[in-house]
Amino acid sequence: MQTAQAPVALVTGASRGLGRHTALVFAEAGYRVSLCGRNRDDLAEAAGEIGRRGGEARFHALDVRDYQALEAWVGDAVDAWGRVDVLVNNAGLTSTYRPLVEWNREQIDETLDVNLKGTAYACRAVLPAMYARRSGHILNISSDVGRRPVPNMAPYVAAKHAVVGFSGSLYREAREHNVKVTVVLPGIIDTHFGGAKPGDRDMHWTMDTRHVAEALLQIVRQPGNLTFDEVTLHPLGQDF
Repeated sequence: MQTAQAPVALVTGASRGLGRHTALVFAEAGYRVSLCGRNRDDLAEAAGEIGRRGGEARFHALDVRDYQALEAWVGDAVDAWGRVDVLVNNAGLTSTYRPLVEWNREQIDETLDVNLKGTAYACRAVLPAMYARRSGHILNISSDVGRRPVPNMAPYVAAKHAVVGFSGSLYREAREHNVKVTVVLPGIIDTHFGGAKPGDRDMHWTMDTRHVAEALLQIVRQPGNLTFDEVTLHPLGQDF
């Protein structure tokens, strides 16, 4: 059971997949956790599971493209718990796998806005609370395609590449306030991403969501003067 001094983790895109497992793993490690995502029922189920395991969780149904909603979410955590120690910027999507000429404007906008603007908005919303305490760690989940572009995903690749650059810049300014920023570039994860269903993929070339979530926990557990600015995670069988 968490105490009044227990650290606090905020997780975006926590309705399912990596975000949900990240919330569960951090709660098991003693964090009080606030979840956000677009599906209220899934969020309530995840928060309920944390509670049944003896943890403490809150949740807000929101779209990360809504900056005011993100500010309210962060403010709720600070009001309830007095601090924010970790932000995991996990929310992301790709509308489709196809040549750019087959993407419509709405798919391009949504992909860029959720993956890039949503990440920037959540960072901006949480930084004042972290700066005030001179402590905190932001994990921005990019993708290995942010460093290794692939065809038929141009808007998604562009957004994830931008998240890498954004995170590198923020790392260099936030460290002056004793706040760490790490960009994480995962390879293929066994999630709903791209319309797949967990368990459909060959586990030789995909990663289990819980294993990735545990790696995220290890990143934030590093001692005060040690940090990772960029981490890439791959299944052994992935190669392209």
